[in-house]
Amino acid sequence: MKQSFFIFLIVLLASACTTKNGYTVEGRIENAEGTTVYLQRMDLNQVVTIDSTQLNAKGNFEFSGERLTEPTFFLLKLSEQNYITLLADTTETIVINADGKHLEDSYELKNSIGSVYVQILNRRLRKLNDGIDKLIKDYKKLDKKDNETAKQLETQYQNLIQEHKDFVGEFIMENPRSFAGYYALFQRLIDNSYVMNVMDKQDQVYFATLGTSLNLFYPESDRAKHLYDFVLKVKTKQQQAKLTEVMLSNAEASGFPDIEENDITGEKVKLSSLKGKVVLLSFWASWDEPSRKENNHLKKLYSKYNKSGFEIYQVSLDRSKVLWENAIKQDELPWINVSDLRYTESYAARLYNIRQLPANYLISKDGEIIGKNLFGNRLTEKLDELF
Repeated sequence: MKQSFFIFLIVLLASACTTKNGYTVEGRIENAEGTTVYLQRMDLNQVVTIDSTQLNAKGNFEFSGERLTEPTFFLLKLSEQNYITLLADTTETIVINADGKHLEDSYELKNSIGSVYVQILNRRLRKLNDGIDKLIKDYKKLDKKDNETAKQLETQYQNLIQEHKDFVGEFIMENPRSFAGYYALFQRLIDNSYVMNVMDKQDQVYFATLGTSLNLFYPESDRAKHLYDFVLKVKTKQQQAKLTEVMLSNAEASGFPDIEENDITGEKVKLSSLKGKVVLLSFWASWDEPSRKENNHLKKLYSKYNKSGFEIYQVSLDRSKVLWENAIKQDELPWINVSDLRYTESYAARLYNIRQLPANYLISKDGEIIGKNLFGNRLTEKLDELF
């Protein structure tokens, strides 16, 4: 009996030593027997396939690799649409049980706190996107004159976003060394826009906190370097924007600060590309009722003067690409519409010191600002005078 116990102890110790030398990802995937499962590493700029294996008759699989020098993201994948994201560390043995029909909805985890964090974040994001999807469907069904309901839906939309942002912020503050926080900062909504906005003052605190912490504890990590440099560049850009705001006070004599943002097709359009035309630089948002009303007046002026050299370069302070695009189509806006989808932290809005909506600047053919916040009859009279 002593000999049996000794043999068992040797086996146990040998197993422990093997585990310490590397990580393992193992488990069982039901309803996918005979299917090939892949383990892929998610580097900063690419996804690399590490290994693959065919699930046996019971759906079992096992992958192993050398000890990880830093927390590492992996994909356990059956297909491009059917996979789960893992966050492994050092010598973890991650155990997974899942249904192959839909891995993301069914998988259970053991032995990896980082992977559990990612699972929680993904489930919360799906809940957020499901809520947003419902609101967008309701929004699209609205009569375009039903501004009251549209405003209520927009408020609900912003509340859903804020609840998720609050959760992410709390998570990062409680886990400042976790790479799961990095994952949370770059989660995307169903329209592919980011949930967290580094230009937002509160969100930037979370970016900066995590960037500083990860850079301190993982100075050689590509992700830690990326986040730290990303925040540094944003802060530098904001300082430059403040200097430009000072320049703007003398814009009537020196021209206008240029803007280059994406239109609804993703193409970048420069404000300066319109030089030689009379341009109305207009700021609005799909959720702002006065903006939508002002657009009706602008459509009349655009129809009257566009062929004579009048153009509108309109900057949206939206966050949702879907709601922004839908408002453009619903209101049938024919001019240039751009946005960086940063809501009230829009770079262009900060550059031009926008404090309320709608807002506008009128720019002459020579590129000089000749009017500010001209609406209704005042704008009509000014354009009549110019043309």
